[in-house]
Amino acid sequence: MGQGKSDLGGSVSRPVALLSLAAATIQSASSNAPPSALLAVAVATSIPAVPTDAASSPNVAAAMVAGGCFFSPSTAASSSSSSSSASRVVRGVSPEDGLKYSGGMFRCIPPGAVAVYDEVQGEKRIAEIELPATAINDDFCDCEDGFDEPGTGACAGQTKTMFYCPNEGSLPLFVYTSRVNDGVCDCCDGSDEAVQRSGKLKSTLKCVNRCKEEGRIEAELREKKLQALRQGLEKKSQIMKDAVKAKGEWAQKIKTLEQELPALEKTLEEAKQAAAEAAKNEQSTDSLKAQMEELMQKNDQLEMKVAELQLELDNCRGVPSQAEGGSGGSAGEKKVVSEYAKWMDGAGSTPGAIEGEEVLPEDPEEEGAEEHHPAPASVKSVSKPGKHPAKAGKTGKPEDENVKAAENKVKANKDEVQKLKKQLGQLPEDQLGYASLAGQCINKHDGQYTYKLCFFDDAKQDHTSLGKWSGFKGPREAEFTNGQMCPGGPARMLRVIFECGDKEVVTDISEPSRCVYEARVTTPGACDEEEVAKVEKPPLRHPKDEL
Repeated sequence: MGQGKSDLGGSVSRPVALLSLAAATIQSASSNAPPSALLAVAVATSIPAVPTDAASSPNVAAAMVAGGCFFSPSTAASSSSSSSSASRVVRGVSPEDGLKYSGGMFRCIPPGAVAVYDEVQGEKRIAEIELPATAINDDFCDCEDGFDEPGTGACAGQTKTMFYCPNEGSLPLFVYTSRVNDGVCDCCDGSDEAVQRSGKLKSTLKCVNRCKEEGRIEAELREKKLQALRQGLEKKSQIMKDAVKAKGEWAQKIKTLEQELPALEKTLEEAKQAAAEAAKNEQSTDSLKAQMEELMQKNDQLEMKVAELQLELDNCRGVPSQAEGGSGGSAGEKKVVSEYAKWMDGAGSTPGAIEGEEVLPEDPEEEGAEEHHPAPASVKSVSKPGKHPAKAGKTGKPEDENVKAAENKVKANKDEVQKLKKQLGQLPEDQLGYASLAGQCINKHDGQYTYKLCFFDDAKQDHTSLGKWSGFKGPREAEFTNGQMCPGGPARMLRVIFECGDKEVVTDISEPSRCVYEARVTTPGACDEEEVAKVEKPPLRHPKDEL
């Protein structure tokens, strides 16, 4: 690359000269050497001498690095040319940075500079060097940050100082200085492939100036984007108005429901007390019914026993008449009489005995009777134990129905309050523009999976959970977290990046890292006036900006 030129016409290596001057500066400052010593070093190394009054001050000649280069006031000789340098246009420098190059001298840290121990200060210090304005764009890298070579590729590799493309008719652009005179037309006006000859820039390549055509296309794109932004802002404004109104209505409804709740709870308590009283009465009734049924069964058993005894009594009374009538078998057959019958022989006046009734044979077939005598009426009417008609199936009790209805009303009230409070909490005051997303589910098929984003609820990849709504994480960012676990972890999550648009659309979805997904969603809520201003007056583009 270029070399430094001495005033005597000789050529020296500038890095060696700069480092020598820096070392001499610190040594002079720390040892209180006379300014003439520094002047001698400057002459010997062919570097423009630092003014003696400035060199004697460590704060000027050997200042600590504060970052960047800057011009400083100099001698009368340099100040005499300050007016001309201020108006000079420096190649590769934007109008906004022009004042930084308006002085006669500037200071910077040389490439490869190392800290030198300062005995006075008791610490290591990196010395800055002071250079004249003629070192600007001389195709030799004097400064570590490339400040002295904004219009050449001499300081390629650094990213602090950029080359400025004016691009008249289109948008200005910054490019890395390594792109200057590299044989590729990076600027639409070709200014990066030009050299300054006789005060004019002349292209080293046949770069076609395409700024006018690019400017026309960019203007059309900006106009379309501005139109979409303005429509989005209009919708956002209406959405925010509706959201404010809805939040007011929700708050009022919550207040009303909370006021109604005590009365509903009182009604429920009264219904429960009535049901408890009815249950208590029913229990008492059921107990009486059970006792009555038990008594009826006992009564049936007793009636049956009486009928059996009556029948046996009748049979016993019929023995003498059968013996006399001779109709019951041979005359020599002896009738077997039970002990009970013997006891009953003298029971004519015994209570329960029935007089004047016809005596029936004990066994009609055995006695040869042809006529069937029916059982006494008392036996016919007897029902056997356990054969009483079953009670009809239980129907819904009015008291229980009342309790259930009251419980449903209390539950509905509390559920509605909880739902409304959740809705209020989902939309902070500074995020009201996103109210149109509430209750919406937006789908996106990427060719392999179908993603479903249900805002303020959950997100899925087909049937796999990507997480529940976690909330907003910034003006244009939100998250769904704690989704289904990946094999071996972590739990899946989805980050949402909102972009301005007049509709709610998932424009892109990706998986930048394992089980961490990212979706870009357009919505009016992401539109703002600041973005409109940027589109109307675009900022300078840098190499890392998306074009």
